[in-house]
This record gives sequence, structure tokens and C-alpha cells, in this order.
Amino acid sequence: MKKNHITVQGTGRLHIVPDVTRVILKLVSLHDSYNEAYEQGTENSAALGKIMTEAKLPTTLPKTNRFDIDKKFERQYDSYGHYTNKEKFVGYELSHQVKIDLDMNKETLNTIVKSVGRHLKQAEIEIGYTLKDPRPIQLKTVERAVKDAKEKATIIANAGGCSLGNIISIEYGEKEIHIYAEARTFHDCAEAYGCTPNSIDIEPDDLVANDKVSVTWEIINKTDEQ
Repeated sequence: MKKNHITVQGTGRLHIVPDVTRVILKLVSLHDSYNEAYEQGTENSAALGKIMTEAKLPTTLPKTNRFDIDKKFERQYDSYGHYTNKEKFVGYELSHQVKIDLDMNKETLNTIVKSVGRHLKQAEIEIGYTLKDPRPIQLKTVERAVKDAKEKATIIANAGGCSLGNIISIEYGEKEIHIYAEARTFHDCAEAYGCTPNSIDIEPDDLVANDKVSVTWEIINKTDEQ
């Protein structure tokens, strides 16, 4: 009995209600020396402690996911506005990024944003939504992807007068799943400081998770099954 193969890619897709509000603070500042830039990072951490205290949250809640100090240069132009292929050193740039994961509480969110506007004048504030534990969602999307592949393969085989045999192989490039959606950004500390307990009234949309799996089956001619 001769058997051929068919490979089909399945897609799993889920819509999920978020259960975490994520505040991302991008703290960028320019300094005359490396030491001054480093000291600013220490001041940022102290300010974050004050912000958490004002919100009655643990001071360990903010997590730094980027802390970099690098030399900053500016391009030089001549009197006609043409680039001269020269650069001028302007200082040491501190790039300090922090994330704060909160429960879905709008009053707490407004308190945090207002406090950031008061204590961290250089902050750009990004507000987004995510999940506490994405792992169950990842497993479910993979399951749906395999089922989707099988449904498609069955339809193709039946349309061709064949049936599916055993699975020959499954290809899945497992990757870390990132389920996150940005909702709003504050570019100016004055806007952030102007927040009241009800200023940020966002109803987040559902999050979307996607995954793909390729499955290869034997296909059997129905005449060969007899």
C-alpha cells in the first residue's frame, strides 16, 4: 500500500481578558560625567521608593529591565546646513527603564502616574496590559494550532479522495510568548502630574495570543484501504 505525505500548518488564536496593568517608565537623562549619570540612576530608584510608598505598595514592586550609560554625540553641520562627518561629544546619557505590574485598579494606576509626574520629571510613561501567567494560554494556543492543522488536513485529504494516516512529524519552534498591548503614553510630566483618581479611565481590549504548528501526516488512497 503506497502512502504519500501531506504537511499542513495550523494556527491557534485566543482572545484573553488582561489581569495586569503594566506601567513602563522610560527615564532618559543627559549628564556631564559618568558619575553624575550613575548618581541620577540612584536618585531614580529613591524616587520610585517614594512613589510606591505614596501608593501604599511594596517598594520592591518596580523592576529595572534596562540600565545603560553611554556616551552621547551630536552630528555637526556647516554654515550651509551640510553634514560635516564630524560629531561632538555632548555628555553621558542614562537610559533607565522600569516596569511596574499592578492589579486592574484604576485608582491605584492614577495615583502611580500622578506620583511619577511629581517625582520623576524626565519620565515617559507607557501604560499597557498583560497577564500574570501566560503559560496556560501558550499551551492552549498550541493545542488549538494542532487541531486546526488536523481539520485542514482532513478536509484536503477528503477532497482528494484520501484519508489521513499516522502522524509522521510535528514541527514547532517553541518561543517565549509575549502577550501585551499598549494603551496610552504620557510624554510630559505635567500631564502625568495632573491626573486625578479618575483621570485614566481605560477599558482595555482583549489581548490576543497566536501560535503555529506544522504537522505532517501519511495520506492513504481510499482505493488502497480496501
